[in-house]
Amino acid sequence: MILNLILGLLLNQTDDVKKPVVTRWSFENVETVLFEGELSFRVSGQNMDVKEWGIFTCKAPELPTQKNVQTKVLVLNAKTAPVPVRDFSPLMRTVYLSRLPVKEAINKDLIDVKVSYQAELVARKLVPATADMPVVKVEPLKEQEKNLYLMEWGDVKFKDKEFQAWMENNKLIRQAGERDLDFARKVFRQINYKLDFDLAENMDRKSTAVSIMMKSDAGGISNLFVAILRANKVPARSLWGRMLMTAAEMEKQKIKGSNQMSVRCEFFAEDIGWVPADPGSALYSKKNKIDPDTCFGIDYAAFFSQHVDPNIDVHNPLSNKRFNIIAMQTPSYWIYTQATTLGTVKVTQDWKVTKREKKMDTVK
Repeated sequence: MILNLILGLLLNQTDDVKKPVVTRWSFENVETVLFEGELSFRVSGQNMDVKEWGIFTCKAPELPTQKNVQTKVLVLNAKTAPVPVRDFSPLMRTVYLSRLPVKEAINKDLIDVKVSYQAELVARKLVPATADMPVVKVEPLKEQEKNLYLMEWGDVKFKDKEFQAWMENNKLIRQAGERDLDFARKVFRQINYKLDFDLAENMDRKSTAVSIMMKSDAGGISNLFVAILRANKVPARSLWGRMLMTAAEMEKQKIKGSNQMSVRCEFFAEDIGWVPADPGSALYSKKNKIDPDTCFGIDYAAFFSQHVDPNIDVHNPLSNKRFNIIAMQTPSYWIYTQATTLGTVKVTQDWKVTKREKKMDTVK
């Protein structure tokens, strides 16, 4: 009888225990920003005696927060328009190829390229959904797209035993039942806590190298973040582009000579969609004691993506060889010349945000 009474009490307790509340998350759209920008790129030198120039420029992608995108490439003195080609990576990104056979004397030692961009950028914030917020059905990624953002490729490496052991030692293995969003936030905070921001020439930005050095710039930090998520079956990607500060804003913040190149990330969370994360900026701002969560789950419409993921794999028709370009935030160039020795070659760039204004109609 006593045993039956105890069992009865336990069963009643079980019925009364409430299941833990699982927060439903949703994006709150803030505004849409109309953006226009121009990148000026020049290569000049001495005794180059160039016979032909080859220029590659990435076509900027369409993204959940980057829509109606236009990329226009103008090469000074070029008689033919750039030709869109696909890179040889699994992503098959569109790249514009411009060829300039030298007809004008000035182009023997100089080339000028201007790339104009237009886009509508959506500012949004991930917030706990309230009862009055509509439930937005988010379709899962199609299998092909999901596999693209789960694969090991280029500088995003995670399959070797040393990296797997490093993740385990740093408690970066996803637990059973752990949601995509919760795991990604944990990874983001761990990176912010344990790594340092660093800028150096000829830096190895592969995720495996960053896990050893425990420091990198925005590109290397983003590769590490993406690699950890992909290793734990969370689709993720990095966005390589530029910040959108006007000349007046740069002057106000006393920023000089900045080309505003940076790298952001996104990961796909079930029932939410692509979620922004900026581990590089969070680490860069750590010395100023800025809350890292201001760089997670928020799009400020202050960044323009020029391409998705690093390692653009192109065929150079001038040499008939393939090249792996880590990043293409500026155009990449090749020359055909019969000169035996080249003088000093100088590469300059100038990034200008010519328009950034709020779109008048409300974001839906």
